[in-house]
Amino acid sequence: MSFKSAVALAAVAAFSSLAFNVQAAKADIIAGQASVEFEFGGQAFSIRRGQNGEAGLPRAYSETARACPPHCIEPGVAAPGVQTLTELDVFGFMQSSVSSGAGLLVDARLPDEFQQGSIPGAISVPAATLVSNNPYREDLLLALGAKGTIGQMDFSGAFDLLVFDDGPWSPTAREAVQLLLEAGYPAQKILYYRGGLQLWHIFGLTVSK
Repeated sequence: MSFKSAVALAAVAAFSSLAFNVQAAKADIIAGQASVEFEFGGQAFSIRRGQNGEAGLPRAYSETARACPPHCIEPGVAAPGVQTLTELDVFGFMQSSVSSGAGLLVDARLPDEFQQGSIPGAISVPAATLVSNNPYREDLLLALGAKGTIGQMDFSGAFDLLVFDDGPWSPTAREAVQLLLEAGYPAQKILYYRGGLQLWHIFGLTVSK
């Protein structure tokens, strides 16, 4: 290899390395914002991008072929009156409602799925626990801030709930939303993050373990 060729290759390598580092440095939440900070239960949380890159995308979130039903493409609206959120909306909810003690991030998946990783600061409220024949449903609603008894509950002081699941191919969060509504929970106190853990992982956002 000639001296000129060696210099050219070195220059290309240096440029590629610089471009990679610049790209990595720009993995912000939005331009100029590297993280989202919020508090829950006396604990501080920080959401950043690129946190899951080394491990790669979990297999469950990289699969594109799933039997429908039950894994159909979910509608954009979980129920009338319930707002659907983007990731940026979720960040806003974390910093306002969660940090102030007015809201909760609700993971509607099963407990074993929750234990494998979730959105930081989330609590586990499986959709299956919200069915009408669950003898502990009333206790669960009381824990969410409602007062009274089933059928006569006052939800005025209840938490605002942001409900999510595995992503736009999972019906679990939508089912949880509908079950909450059936129990009397006001639609204006429920929010739906349709992207769920799949888009959370795809964006490389911090996941709790």
